[in-house]
Amino acid sequence: MEALDRLLGLVCRDLGATRAWLEYASGPEDGETTVRVPLERGWTLCASFEEIPDRAEAQLQTLAGSFRRAWTDATEDAPRPADDGQRIRSQIRETLDALEDRIAATAIWVVDERSPIVWGSSSRGSWLRNADDARSLGETFADAPPASVQRWLAGQQVPPPPAGLAERLEEVRARVEQADDPDALLLAWSAIARACASNRAWCTPVGDAHALSRPFAGIYRVVAVFDDECSPMHAETTVAKAVPIIERLVADHPPIDPTPVGARVHMLRRPD
Repeated sequence: MEALDRLLGLVCRDLGATRAWLEYASGPEDGETTVRVPLERGWTLCASFEEIPDRAEAQLQTLAGSFRRAWTDATEDAPRPADDGQRIRSQIRETLDALEDRIAATAIWVVDERSPIVWGSSSRGSWLRNADDARSLGETFADAPPASVQRWLAGQQVPPPPAGLAERLEEVRARVEQADDPDALLLAWSAIARACASNRAWCTPVGDAHALSRPFAGIYRVVAVFDDECSPMHAETTVAKAVPIIERLVADHPPIDPTPVGARVHMLRRPD
């Protein structure tokens, strides 16, 4: 443990972190001031900062590599939760990736009609983390396509935006400006909001793109988006055949990331 103390001490001293620690599985996010570097066997080296310095992640990775023996020895006997949750999440991802390929979709998600949980996503949809945001913000512009929303955000669209969007225009604008692909973000919001408002299967155009929804098990929705036109009959039939597999995996999916019960979290704070 002495070597591990040295590692965490160096993170605080050399990188200027306010605290440093090791955690198992996925701990709660600490906003935008925490840097996490994945290690082996599910462990993560974490450091919090008042303001993250340049190259903090690269420096943290270098320190982790230099002290690999220290943290592997320290975590060797620590009790760890079962890896069933991670295995099932991987199976959902693989299933949705295969489905995405079969129907030529841009991205696919599994959400439910009332919680923030994204129960699964294809690899290209992994950027979506909160279904509540998608529903809430997608409802503000109703069925308007992304191109129309972009014009409203730029003040170029007539008539004025829907009342819901007008009330949250600045919030939507800020989120869109931070997105790598604003049109994909808006399309996902619109599709998920529309899917969660309806308990029936549909495939519909959204501007120049398409969106598809297939409900299952009462509250869940498979939602797919397409950059271009799709074949509704082929897409709906293929998704319908995949739903029993997805339903079984979602039923086995833990509702949240497993809490590291009994696992060691070794932490060091920077001296005042």
